[in-house]
Amino acid sequence: MPSAISPINAEPTVRAGQSFAPRVVLNDCTLREGEQASEVNFGLDARLKIAEALHDAGIAQVQAGYPGRSETDFKTIVEIRRRFPSWTVEAVTQVFQKDWREQIDRAVDSGADWIDLIYPVSDVRLSVVQKVTRSQMLVRAVEAVSYACERAPNVRFAPTDTGRADLGFLESVYRAVVDAGAKRVTVADTVGALHPRATAFLVRRAVDVAGVPVQVHFHDDFGLALANTIAAAEAGATILDGTVLGVGERAGNAPLEELAASLEILYGVSTGAKLERMSTLAALVASVSRVAIPPHKAIVGSHAFAHKLDAHVMGVSMGASAYESVAPETFGNRRHIGLGRLSGGNAVRARLHQLGLNVEDESLIDALASEVRSTAERQSEPIGDDQLLAMLERLKSAA
Repeated sequence: MPSAISPINAEPTVRAGQSFAPRVVLNDCTLREGEQASEVNFGLDARLKIAEALHDAGIAQVQAGYPGRSETDFKTIVEIRRRFPSWTVEAVTQVFQKDWREQIDRAVDSGADWIDLIYPVSDVRLSVVQKVTRSQMLVRAVEAVSYACERAPNVRFAPTDTGRADLGFLESVYRAVVDAGAKRVTVADTVGALHPRATAFLVRRAVDVAGVPVQVHFHDDFGLALANTIAAAEAGATILDGTVLGVGERAGNAPLEELAASLEILYGVSTGAKLERMSTLAALVASVSRVAIPPHKAIVGSHAFAHKLDAHVMGVSMGASAYESVAPETFGNRRHIGLGRLSGGNAVRARLHQLGLNVEDESLIDALASEVRSTAERQSEPIGDDQLLAMLERLKSAA
């Protein structure tokens, strides 16, 4: 564990009750869930670029879409299997629909490693949307799992909206689908209605009742998708869904890059992810999805490792771990020095250095810092690089 990470993370009392698997599987859902974001639409080329970047970043598994509903999704899976034959690929089927058998057949034909069967399990979804009873849902679930298991070796049953399901009925569904042959089951907080303690409780129940690996999928409606996913892993979930930048339906999902970084560094859990590829991966998804990365986005934002207060800049220059728990290079990112009303010589010198300039004249640095501060007092915008360099040239000319 890096020395800059809090030693309290490793305290036995803190670790007590954690049930992390020796290694968890990160399952990226950007190609499926990410495209359900209202402003995102990936063509085949973009999907394959993202898939290649995910593979290069060491993400163990990819969920590639609905091959029974979309020819593009079908082609995506076929091409991924051709390019990366040893990579694990999921295909999703909606077995609450009339053509559920055809969807399963198409998913199998695509060559996907895992066939995922989705059917809502909460009473509100069953009564309002599907308009079926619990018993009708259970019959279809078992029928679909049995049908899929006759055609594919690896079948996962995902009772969606599990966070709002009746616990007794949910447990009966888990038992029934596992008896029918499902090798994985899911806890899915489809509307982001769980908090971390409830998540841990629900995952422990699923692990105990199902007796097979539990996969989890969380939405970020309350900003808790990442916390819930980690709580689920602490409780024994072994396959963890996420999307790059958290892009997904409504408020999105657990950000894959934050999930990988947190597990690897804060918890010491092996994921196989290459953390140094996270910034490049995020930039690619931002480019093809046209979803901008917020500057202060954790891990991959351009200002995720920004320092502005002069005392902090001085501290970083003396030893980065004083103000950074992890070096930005860990994630393929870099440090940024900002300038404003409280900037002094340390910040000015550091920003000039980032621009490739090494100014040794202390009086010039002091004068420049003074002008930066006075200018920042008069304007609402930050001091830009062009503005800084213009100040420097004026002061040099006046000297």
